Amino acid sequence: MSSYIFKVNELEKYKLFLQKVKKANHAVILNSEDTMLLNIIAKLLVMSLECDNNNPPCLICNNCQKIIDNNALDVLWFGSEKSIVVEDSETIVQESFVVPYEFKNKYFVLQNFENATQQAQNKLLKIIEEPQKFDKYIILASNLDAVLSTIKSRCEIFDVPRFSAEELKTIFNFEAGNGKKVSFGAEYATGSLTKLNSIYNDEDFAEIYSLCIKLLTNLKTSANLLEYSTQILKYKIKIELVLEILSSLYRDILVIKNGEINLVQNKEQLNILMVLANDISDLSLVNIINEIQIVKQKLKFNASVSGVIDNLLLKILEIKHICK
Repeated sequence: MSSYIFKVNELEKYKLFLQKVKKANHAVILNSEDTMLLNIIAKLLVMSLECDNNNPPCLICNNCQKIIDNNALDVLWFGSEKSIVVEDSETIVQESFVVPYEFKNKYFVLQNFENATQQAQNKLLKIIEEPQKFDKYIILASNLDAVLSTIKSRCEIFDVPRFSAEELKTIFNFEAGNGKKVSFGAEYATGSLTKLNSIYNDEDFAEIYSLCIKLLTNLKTSANLLEYSTQILKYKIKIELVLEILSSLYRDILVIKNGEINLVQNKEQLNILMVLANDISDLSLVNIINEIQIVKQKLKFNASVSGVIDNLLLKILEIKHICK
């Protein structure tokens, strides 16, 4: 993680972002689906306020090193290993009255706050509304809808900028010889370091992705249904990933048909997707994407994976035929 901190600190857009957040009041919510980036930005924000040397933070002074290494006594982290519950909030309340030991301020970094219980969030309302002069609250959330409106009303909310695919390729740590895998994954990761890290460490990702491309290209008659259903069900425990990839590919074909090639997510498959775009209608694509979303919902309610996949493939064939 420390190497990513150094790399992110060099990117101009995050320097500007931190300058803006620094001017906020005692409580902020940093919003992003990229949890790795949220943790990096939280550390950089604390360092930008406590660095001994300069601004942006130097990353090498005693204060910065303590923050990077999680050894700073005045930076308290909650929610990293388990959801924040009432007992955690009670600890935060108690600690909020204790003056800082080594820094100007005391920082409470609340991770994965969308998973905090409502009771735990309610318990924090008073200290966030009426803080000690030295307390600062940094709330990290990937789903603002799960944060109580009463919490949000007491904080300044900032959407953390995403990485571009090129930035991801530049900053990502990978082993020699895996550059192609990173380049491939960076396009699909939609600007998320967390997502790229997950893709990179998933041994099945490349095979699942290749299977989805073959399905789009070769699923033309009912004779292909059993073949592709069987292959998909080999990855039953990763069926959400299969559906996510399928959805992204169909979305890209729709984007291409509407002349917005710059918005294509799977750029390394652009030539294949452009060929496929000639053989399918806009209406078919919209309906297929909707069917994939319906399958995702069914799986949340413990529907049979094999049943919904068989039905989805049949629906795709029917839609392509009806809307041709």
